[in-house]
Amino acid sequence: MTDAEPAQTVAPLSLPARMLGVITSPSAAFANVAAYPEWFGVLAISLLVLASANSAFLSTPIGQQASLDQQVTQIEGFGQTVDDAMYEQLKGRMKYTAAISAVAILVASPVITVVFAAVLFGVFSGALGGHASFRQVFAVLAHTSVVSLLQAVFVTPLNYVRESLSSATSLGVFLPMLAEGSFLANVLGAIDLFVLWSLTLTAIGLAVLYRRRSTPIFISLAAAYVVIALGIAAVKAALGGS
Repeated sequence: MTDAEPAQTVAPLSLPARMLGVITSPSAAFANVAAYPEWFGVLAISLLVLASANSAFLSTPIGQQASLDQQVTQIEGFGQTVDDAMYEQLKGRMKYTAAISAVAILVASPVITVVFAAVLFGVFSGALGGHASFRQVFAVLAHTSVVSLLQAVFVTPLNYVRESLSSATSLGVFLPMLAEGSFLANVLGAIDLFVLWSLTLTAIGLAVLYRRRSTPIFISLAAAYVVIALGIAAVKAALGGS
């Protein structure tokens, strides 16, 4: 399938212009991305910044302790007990955390993006009969990674000051009175404002590609995101007895 071409009447934007445009004028930026679906540069820069920020934080004693605390919380959240032996074992792995995190981001994130793009391509170009190529869909998702870049720049200093890896931009921060580990706290803690922003940009990009309204697309993506958050909270409640 060839790329759908929404009127190539303008020259391709530069990489910096596309990255800025996704934030300041997403419809116009995605129209250019649809016409010229380049993806490598924006994805590489975003992942390198994200991996570097995480690695820098996790290389500090504060970051390693925050990572250790998060792992303990996650294990206990799923109903397991962290005894002294397990704690020491987890603590011993902290010196590798920065490297593991960087590799995971650089390897897993592109794979996840490919899978997400394949699902969206299957739905819109397959089931709904839209006319866009997989490369265009992937390019749209690659450009939404700019949000992850901004999140890393914004959240990493906050995490250092807070000495925590718990999300500083989840809906849960607006309701601190909720009992830690409760079902509602787990649901809201799993819904991040930057992810919602990314889904908004994804909806706009898909709307440009497939000439559809962005609002129904966003509602569908957000609903799937909330369902996943509910599922995670339900599993934690069932295993943790909350």
